[in-house]
Formats: sequence, structure tokens, C-alpha cells
Amino acid sequence: MYLTVNHFEKAMGVERSVAAFFVDRRLPDNNSFWQGKYLYIGFGNGYVSIPVYYDILRRIGLPVGVLLAEKHIELMEQLMDFAVQHEKKEIDTRQELDSIRALLQGRIHHAAYYEQLNEYLDQEDLNPIGPFGLEYRSLNRADVFLYILCDLPLTDDQWQQALRYWYALHPSYLIIDDVRDYGKDKEDGEDNVVVDLGGGAEGFERTFSLLQKNAATIEEINPLLANYLREYEPNLRQLVPATF
Repeated sequence: MYLTVNHFEKAMGVERSVAAFFVDRRLPDNNSFWQGKYLYIGFGNGYVSIPVYYDILRRIGLPVGVLLAEKHIELMEQLMDFAVQHEKKEIDTRQELDSIRALLQGRIHHAAYYEQLNEYLDQEDLNPIGPFGLEYRSLNRADVFLYILCDLPLTDDQWQQALRYWYALHPSYLIIDDVRDYGKDKEDGEDNVVVDLGGGAEGFERTFSLLQKNAATIEEINPLLANYLREYEPNLRQLVPATF
């Protein structure tokens, strides 16, 4: 499915130049994240989240020219390549992290956050450390993406905002995926937030409450995006097993 620049702008509140940059971008060569794809931003939360989060970084004060600089975007793309190689079990966690950290050599803007992120991601189980991580491990499974922030000139306040909105935005996408995949994830023993929240009818209700809470946080910075996330809930509720 093709997502247009107008859709990102009108439905999700993404600034037009940011949306156009990603929608129109050429696919990177030999990259596992985009392997077999025909569009840079296709229909899928992993792809949609990229322009949406970069627009949030714009909203907290980072210049578009810095965010969309070719050198930085190429780093982000290489990071996604390593992340998907790890997801496919082509490389292990140590190889993934070492490869990403090698990309960042000589490019780290705030050493304290970088070192704390390293400490957090070096854990076998991702428990919260400082500003990194949420209580439910299943919602931390995309946090390697936070290394992109280390390549950007964020102030302390911008770091705090970037993390606040990351932990409202990306876990919302994971919630949407986990509700859709609940049965399969439970059968396969995969991470799933509904399971983490107790499973059954109560687990689903807690999950929907968390989605609502996240949308309220996103509303602080992008009301259109908050409404877009809220609009998922009626359809997701139809996926709750009738046996509960």
C-alpha cells in the first residue's frame, strides 16, 4: 500500500517536507530492512514510524537540515539493516550492538546518554535504566533505534523530550502489532504486551488503556497523530477473542 505525502501531513500531522523526503527517497542498496520492498515507506508500522518520529524530533527543535542530512540518514538506514539482521537471527545481539556502535565512532554528541544507552542495551533482559526502558519488556524491543539520537546535537531538554515521545509513540505501534498477532505470538512464545499485561480480557483492557495513555502524551506535541492512534482502537477491539 502506498502512503502519500498528503496522508502523512493531513492525517498524522507530519510536516510536508519531512514526509516528502522519506516517501520519495530511493531504496538503499543491500539493506535487510528494505529487502524485497518497492517503496521506502510502505504500509507497515516499522516504516511509517520513521517519518513520524523524525517529525517529532523536528517539533522539539532540531533543524530539518540536520535531521535529514544524508550522512545521518545513511547511518539510520545502516542501523535498521543490522536490526533486521538480528531479528532474522543472521547476527547475534553482540554483533548487532558492536556494529551499530562502530557506526557512531567519532559522531557522539552527548557521551553520558550514549554510555547509559549502552548499559541499558547490554542487558540480557531490557529492564529500565535511567531514562531508558519501560516496565514491560515487550515494549522495549525496538529501543536499538535510539542510537540515532546519539548522532544528533540534542540538548539535555531535547533528549528528555525525544525519549518521552519515543516511549509514547513506538510502543503504541508495538501494541497495535501485538493485538493483531496475539494468538500467534502466544503460541510461538514471542514477546507480546497483551501477554505481559496478564493476557485474557483483562490483559487486553490494560493494553488498550496503555494505548490511550500514550495517545494523551503524543497529543502534547502532535494532536493529529494522537487522534490517528486513537482511531485504531475500535478495529483492534474486534480482534479480541470472543471466548474472553
